[in-house]
Amino acid sequence: MKKSLTIFWTLILFLLLTGSRCTDSTVTTEVNSEEKISDSNGGFDGNLNDGDQFGSAIASIGDLESDGVSDLAVGTPFDDDNGENRGAIWILFMDADGRVDLERKISDDEGDFIGDLDNDDQFGSAIASIGDLNNDGVLDLAVGAPRDDDRGNNRGAVWILFLDALGRVVQNQKISDLRGGFDGNLSDGDQFGGAVANIGDVDADGVTDLAVGAQHDDDGGDNKGAVWILFMNSDGTVKAQQKISDNEGNLDDNLNSDDRFGSAVAGIGDLNGDGVNDLAVGANQDGDGGSDRGAVWILFLNTDGTVSSNQKISQNKGEFNGDLGDGDRFGSAVASIGDLDEDGVIELAVGAPQNDDGGQDRGAIWILFMDNNGEVRSEIKLSSGNNFDGNLSDGDQFGRAVAAIGDLDGDNINDITVGAPLDDDGGTDRGAVWLLFMDRAKTDFNLFGQ
Repeated sequence: MKKSLTIFWTLILFLLLTGSRCTDSTVTTEVNSEEKISDSNGGFDGNLNDGDQFGSAIASIGDLESDGVSDLAVGTPFDDDNGENRGAIWILFMDADGRVDLERKISDDEGDFIGDLDNDDQFGSAIASIGDLNNDGVLDLAVGAPRDDDRGNNRGAVWILFLDALGRVVQNQKISDLRGGFDGNLSDGDQFGGAVANIGDVDADGVTDLAVGAQHDDDGGDNKGAVWILFMNSDGTVKAQQKISDNEGNLDDNLNSDDRFGSAVAGIGDLNGDGVNDLAVGANQDGDGGSDRGAVWILFLNTDGTVSSNQKISQNKGEFNGDLGDGDRFGSAVASIGDLDEDGVIELAVGAPQNDDGGQDRGAIWILFMDNNGEVRSEIKLSSGNNFDGNLSDGDQFGRAVAAIGDLDGDNINDITVGAPLDDDGGTDRGAVWLLFMDRAKTDFNLFGQ
């Protein structure tokens, strides 16, 4: 009997240590509490108008004011300062409880921004913190304006904003088909700048590089989409660029028309440990498993910005076992949210803003616990009444934007911000941002896959 028990426990120990397929594990987490920021919640005193869609983009910008709490930048691409749908962003100086201490607006009329915006540019459709690009001691931003018309209709642009500690713009640099040293070939309707991400220093020259989505690019077919890797100079201009699309950049798997690859982009660090930072890319109208269910691509990069290998995550690929519905648009937003389960591999948050849990288009996000090969080890969904107790309404599109904010409340667990740009607090489609204070992830081991 004693010998049998010894053999049994030796086998169990072997399975756990080797990660054998005879064991399975499920990782779970939940929202400990939440705080909403909107026209009537969360201490926000800025002036929103109907249709602004506050929360269309979110970025954590570090501790801009040096008070020990991370701050946020939030996009309102349909703001009408000085013209229709020119767009704006809000700098939110945060308190540790998820409420806004102070806010500052950057638009065609505010925040000392002297860039030339035009009607329908939709500045603020995407935002990324790019660290201290110009080495002046203050963090800087990249902001997408995907309907900018430099050299053609809706070709798109990205603005580099050099900030001061009060959230004002000290200097700016535009990157478009006409400006900023960008030599890539854009076409009408590409909407370059619809997504933007800090991807670290891919080419190891000491300057942070960017990934920029152009989800309506037509390489290989209508709206298959593309991503541009921008190798940056410290003055905000482009040193070189590399395109990744259906027929460029060594993407070795086929895209389909209307996939909209590039609908979201996120830097994910060096996931596979080869010394080069990697990239997650949303394709929110991918049709795996059903119409417009969506997908996320994990791209393992080379130092020249081409793809070394890739892994697709969708309804039927990448070991993703979540249940997507037609029209969910999984991959509309994606963010690296740190190592929630402390296994040494980062997790992803992926938005599915047209998910119908609780009501039409209320939205959802998925937390993906990752393996370093780009596959999903476990997943959990946060939606209306499903691991999330916030009050969502039909059409809110919770999950249109998502960003990590680090450990805002000081409990040693990373927290998450989620945009719901069609929220109606204070008026129609004024928008909202939710702060999700997360609980510690837990792992349950299931022996022999049972």
